[in-house]
Amino acid sequence: MSLLIKIYLVLSLLTLVSCIFTFREKEAYQKFIIAYLVLLTLTCIASVYVANVMLENNLFIFHIYVPIEYIILSFLYKNIIVNAVIKKMILLSIPFFVALSVCFSLFIQPPDTNNSTMSIIESVIMIFLSLSFLREILLFQQATALHKFPLFWINVGILVFFTGRLITEGMLSYLVSHSMVLARRIFTFGFVFKYLLFVLFIIGVFCGRPSQALLNRNR
Repeated sequence: MSLLIKIYLVLSLLTLVSCIFTFREKEAYQKFIIAYLVLLTLTCIASVYVANVMLENNLFIFHIYVPIEYIILSFLYKNIIVNAVIKKMILLSIPFFVALSVCFSLFIQPPDTNNSTMSIIESVIMIFLSLSFLREILLFQQATALHKFPLFWINVGILVFFTGRLITEGMLSYLVSHSMVLARRIFTFGFVFKYLLFVLFIIGVFCGRPSQALLNRNR
């Protein structure tokens, strides 16, 4: 196991424990955050086990991971976004995205290859949702002090993470067939965005209580 992956696992477990420790039953969005962190941790452990212990191609794991990730984060944004049209779009997009993922895995990018196309599509959608939520925070003045608003930090973490994934996956899909040296460097650079996701989540967990008005408005 490389140092980069060890740091990733430590940060993911630290973030997960922090979220569980500060969990409040009435704040429904936290359930999706915890579910997402569990997914990230288990996916990393499974991929390392398959690659290092079973000595097999572990890319099939990410063909399963991406649609599950999309489902969890879609329900997160459905829970916190106010706009009714976007809420409906999110619900309609879930079965479409899952079906598209299956089609791509079967006919375009098989399980033994990197599912970069679906990762890029997911990244674009998540960037849109995170920007939409950020717009609502500013437009409706849902928080008087952004640095004390947990969902602001969590949303920024998701925005940074998927912006990084969009860049790295887009470059990797090109570089793998042209320069493996550069492809490995881009892959390594991608860990920066993963670490930032966990750091921003931890800040969000401990920065203060969420806006109860926002949560009540979405129920």
